[in-house]
Amino acid sequence: MGRSFGVLGYGRVHVLSDNPDRFYGDIGQSFLLKASSRNIGGGRGARSRSLVLEDAIDKSGSLLVKWRGFDSPESLREISGWEIFWEGEDTWVPEDSGEERIDDLIGFDVRDAETSDLVGQVGGYYDRPGQDLLSIVTKDGQEVLCPFVLPLVPNVDRGKREVIVRWSIVGTSG
Repeated sequence: MGRSFGVLGYGRVHVLSDNPDRFYGDIGQSFLLKASSRNIGGGRGARSRSLVLEDAIDKSGSLLVKWRGFDSPESLREISGWEIFWEGEDTWVPEDSGEERIDDLIGFDVRDAETSDLVGQVGGYYDRPGQDLLSIVTKDGQEVLCPFVLPLVPNVDRGKREVIVRWSIVGTSG
């Protein structure tokens, strides 16, 4: 949640979601806002809040949202910098066949692109502003982080539940 915009209680949002359009279609839905540990003071003492989305508009490519009960720029100051999480069921499916929901890959086998050898499993991921990172747990239990980009992850086979990784590059990064 960013700074306020205008005088009616709208605030700018920096969207990290794979489904940024969800805000436009979910007027009246509840979202969870959590104080970010990256804020000055680390968000200590601040409690998470469930807020209802009252409006969302696109203003020159920026997402502006309005939360119920926040009607002025001053009222938004207390939640500026907070992280926004969807509280409902997440049923979004990518329209593009080359696009993946990274959280669906947890538990998939990870195979070397050159040898097809099993190197581990996807244990999780880290959602980062620059790029998402797959957490690969190797057969010996080590965590190796792999940027989730096409040159390093050339293929995902949902049917086989496999992620193909250029292990000659990724496996040497640790």
